[in-house]
Amino acid sequence: MTFKELKNKIKEEQKELAKVIRKGKFYRKPGNRTDMTDEEKRRYLSYDGSVDIDHLRSSYRHTHIMYCDFFNHTPYDKIETNPRPNNLANGYILSDLRKKWESEIDEDVRNRS
Repeated sequence: MTFKELKNKIKEEQKELAKVIRKGKFYRKPGNRTDMTDEEKRRYLSYDGSVDIDHLRSSYRHTHIMYCDFFNHTPYDKIETNPRPNNLANGYILSDLRKKWESEIDEDVRNRS
């Protein structure tokens, strides 16, 4: 996969994840849950019946941070300005994303940069 193909693939995944998160936010109100399918119930509802999209939001955030760094070479302090000390990005997740994306790029493309 080329650098540009990977960039477009990740961008599309982010768009889809954003749609899922938006729909999850819609289901926070109990009145909006009447028409939920079984798949949506499995995706959005936790065991106590509340909507839990925090893990999706965290995934989106970390992917966005690494996308900006990996493809646009934007420094972290430009991506997130003044994050709360208890809400810093997880370096382990970011490094895993970088390794995964680097492994998906063709070897000849990696060796050129």
